Amino acid sequence: MTIGRMENVEVFTAEGKGRGLKATKEFWAADIIFAERAYSAVVFDSLVNFVCHTCFKRQEKLHRCGQCKFAHYCDRTCQKDAWLNHKNECSAIKRYGKVPNENIRIELRALGKISEGEELTVSYIDFLNVSEERKRQLKKQYYFDCTCEHCQKKLKDDLFLGVKDNPKPSQEVVKEMIQFSKDTLEKIDKARSEGLYHEVVKLCRECLEKQEPVFADTNIYMLRMLSIVSEVLSYLQAFEEASFYARRMVDGYMKLYHPNNAQLGMAVMRAGLTNWHAGNIEVGHGMICKAYAILLVTHGPSHPITKDLEAMRVQTEMELRMFRQNEFMYYKMREAALNNQPMQVMAEPSNEPSPALFHKKQ
Repeated sequence: MTIGRMENVEVFTAEGKGRGLKATKEFWAADIIFAERAYSAVVFDSLVNFVCHTCFKRQEKLHRCGQCKFAHYCDRTCQKDAWLNHKNECSAIKRYGKVPNENIRIELRALGKISEGEELTVSYIDFLNVSEERKRQLKKQYYFDCTCEHCQKKLKDDLFLGVKDNPKPSQEVVKEMIQFSKDTLEKIDKARSEGLYHEVVKLCRECLEKQEPVFADTNIYMLRMLSIVSEVLSYLQAFEEASFYARRMVDGYMKLYHPNNAQLGMAVMRAGLTNWHAGNIEVGHGMICKAYAILLVTHGPSHPITKDLEAMRVQTEMELRMFRQNEFMYYKMREAALNNQPMQVMAEPSNEPSPALFHKKQ
């Protein structure tokens, strides 16, 4: 980004931290502080097989690079146009076996009120962790010691490691349960890597059953387990059980994250969709509306995710209106739609007297 385009911020030297940015005007939540065209762009990881890596058009049939087996193109023309930039990437992917990630930022948005002259800060990693672990991760990945208020004062660490109050478990029991949770997470990672998703669900259920009498609903080890089991059950299309765990996960997240946190918005969106799939239209619509409000701030109305969520919000609002008018009809239509079949509804009752079903023996 060029200095000349930063009309709303100014560069300054922060003691002990180096160069920083501070606001030259007041901002409110959802305000764009600055934005500019990306220096480079990549296809989302989830779309690498469906979008041309040169022109970014979605195509049903794409030609794959014969060397790295990663890049996809419309035709030889797009592949030739991309070669100047792709050749170094191609050799790197072949050498290391890894593909570039999609971590591109072209906008800086305010999540809350920012006063004129206030320093602008961003979160490098997910906030949902204890202070010492966040500081260790930042030092390892970004080579600096974090001195933010949350890390210095260990804010919310008591919630991240929260335990039940009545009865309150002993320190020894808590320590054993944390270690058990860590060991289970390692087993889950191994099972997921091998595609053993039913085993993942089994491990999560067993761990949650043991965690229940010890951990509070904000404990990060319980929240991680709830997140995994709801995600995997949704993948297995066991939506009813997944929706139960997803609601518990969101309840915990709401007590920990900033109200306009992007991770919170995405988690609420996933939980809302899971509840919708489970047929919980009232809960699902409420969560989708909540997620939409968050993503309007964090992503903006023009972001593809926000647009898709807006369409889903409108759809669930219509479904909710139908549900409240005629619950039976709603579920009949929903069942037919999910099964991709024409809806069949029994004929309305007739006012004509029904014929006798039994005849008196002569």
